Amino acid sequence: MRLRGHPIHPMLVHFPVAFWTVATVAYVADAAGMGESAAAIAKLSNAAGLIMAIFAMAAGLLELRAIDPRSEAMRVATWHMMVMATAWVCFLLALLPSISAGAALDHSTAQLAGVAGAGVGFLLMSVGGWLGGRLIYEFGIGVRSQAKS
Repeated sequence: MRLRGHPIHPMLVHFPVAFWTVATVAYVADAAGMGESAAAIAKLSNAAGLIMAIFAMAAGLLELRAIDPRSEAMRVATWHMMVMATAWVCFLLALLPSISAGAALDHSTAQLAGVAGAGVGFLLMSVGGWLGGRLIYEFGIGVRSQAKS
């Protein structure tokens, strides 16, 4: 799937990466007591990252068809998808305790869940990004018309 000759997935991935990076820093700032606005920033940026990631994932799935299913590039793409999907779940789990209406969790437990979920999600996002970089720079996915094996 392309827009004016450019693959769409790489255009979209920058948004969840940026939003989730801000969310991770804000979750840590909130847990460290660095301001009341940190919790709101964490929630909003995390939610925006989750939504934008859905669009990036959909574009990535459409672009997956261009990769030879028997190639090494497909193996890397599969790992990239699994790692990034797991990161998405981690960020979702970081968000849920803080938005649950009438939750039985106190604020410090929600803070811990936010830091833990966002921290693990950020690490996974970093690994997934490295795998995505391999797809582009090692295999030429989205750059060349055919992927190397």
